[in-house]
Amino acid sequence: MTMITVWLNNQAIECQSQQSLIELVEQLTLPTLGAAIAINQAIITRSDWSTTVLNHNDQITLFQVIAGG
Repeated sequence: MTMITVWLNNQAIECQSQQSLIELVEQLTLPTLGAAIAINQAIITRSDWSTTVLNHNDQITLFQVIAGG
């Protein structure tokens, strides 16, 4: 199986070629409550996480929404 490198919040992560975004989220047990994810500076809606395939050198940014007052 071919491995690729993606960058999650500026950290290199090895994952399988043709892996979906939701598979990476589950593999790394990333927090999803109040989370937003961008790939190459484009926000990916949660409904598209399962159909978004990761590519070598994708820049993934995980944002946690924090409520404030």
